[in-house]
Amino acid sequence: MIQNILRLLQITTVLTRYNVLPYLLPPSKKSINKIQGHKLKRALERLGPVFIKFGQSISSRTDILNEDITNNLLLICDRLPSFSYKIAVKTIESEFNCKLSDIFSSFSEKPIAAASISQVHRAVTIEGKEVAVKVLRPNIEKTFSRDIKMLSWLAEIAEKFSEQSKRLKPVELVKTFAEICRLELDLRFEAAHSSELKENTKHDRGFYVPEIDWSRTSKKVLTLEWMEAIPIYEVEKLNNRKQIAINLIESFCNQVYRDCFFHADMHPGNLMIDSNNNIIALDCGIMGRIDRETCYYVIEILKGFLNRDYDHVAKMHFRAGYVPSQHRNFVTACRAIGEPIVGQPIQKISFARLLTQLLKITGDFDMKVQTQLLLLQKTMILLEGTCRKVYPEINMWKVVETWINNQHESKIGYREKIKSSYPIKAIQGIFSLIEKLNLIADKKLQVKNKSNGKAYFLLWSVIIILIVKLLIS
Repeated sequence: MIQNILRLLQITTVLTRYNVLPYLLPPSKKSINKIQGHKLKRALERLGPVFIKFGQSISSRTDILNEDITNNLLLICDRLPSFSYKIAVKTIESEFNCKLSDIFSSFSEKPIAAASISQVHRAVTIEGKEVAVKVLRPNIEKTFSRDIKMLSWLAEIAEKFSEQSKRLKPVELVKTFAEICRLELDLRFEAAHSSELKENTKHDRGFYVPEIDWSRTSKKVLTLEWMEAIPIYEVEKLNNRKQIAINLIESFCNQVYRDCFFHADMHPGNLMIDSNNNIIALDCGIMGRIDRETCYYVIEILKGFLNRDYDHVAKMHFRAGYVPSQHRNFVTACRAIGEPIVGQPIQKISFARLLTQLLKITGDFDMKVQTQLLLLQKTMILLEGTCRKVYPEINMWKVVETWINNQHESKIGYREKIKSSYPIKAIQGIFSLIEKLNLIADKKLQVKNKSNGKAYFLLWSVIIILIVKLLIS
């Protein structure tokens, strides 16, 4: 209790110092969007790992927060002072119940990077392989548990007393954030994420995920292949920047719309470029999953905007249940959003601006927050910013449009047609087809025995059902 009170006093002091607290207090009539973005950013960085991560997690809430705040939250510094070499060694030896020298022939005393949850050392295994070793910060679980409880308490107060916070759904937001943090605090989950992403993208052009060393990976230690590469933000050192930007966009499309599993923390600090211009994806602690149906609706909405078909955009929102169908004026709102953006020269069209305007306007039409889309939205904004830094003239919409038309449209379209069929008609059609196939088999094989006829009927039934299941899975 005393510890919580002291922590609350510390939080209050920091928020007051940066003039943030007055805009968060329930009795205040001031809008949260009056907070200066750079001050909120500095306050969260000062409060430590949990608040840094929380700030990053709400950076996509452009429907509630203004551009100044969200832009600053995207830039929150996830770098903290490193912890000692002795603690890193002690953690590794405790996790594997052996001496450091039993698994590594060399281990750098100074970390090459130190973030809010962990730090990374360069090492060489006893087999002579160069690796990167990520070690969890000491007592980080206790820190997160304490501050998440505090955030939950503050969220409950805000939701109870502040009208403007209700659409933000602070309690639900903190719960979602806590679940993401729970996964990040176990490095085995990050290893599993990396492994799955590597498997999914192994044939993708210009994209590579380092190999995990599972024998040297545990809850608090992650060991992976060392990569000789330069950070993507060192733009002046990059060759063929246009192709790098195209590869990054195509890889994102593959991850989201092909695999429904994507790297959700794609900021420049987590992307590197090797000597062959491959994009090296690091830090898979935060990943996004969305279902196939959501992928379909998102891609159809984007296509609608690309084609300036605002009726289609509105219909997709209605069909997905994002906006209640009684709001017939929603199509006009879509046009009002799309024309000022899509009507510009295509190189100047901004995904981030379109998403921001779309989310803001949908709130006026009773659209509930789609939590499964928040990570996707944040990643798209990060992706756009990174691509434009690498190659400012990149025609992002053209790259996406080409990818949609050439690689994905037919697959998604056919599956969704099957999914959206009326159940009764679909079942009738399947059994009608089975009957026809059964008659053909009877004639060709001259099956007269009824039991054999039933057997063929069941056989065709199983075959057709398996085919349909395969198509829609």
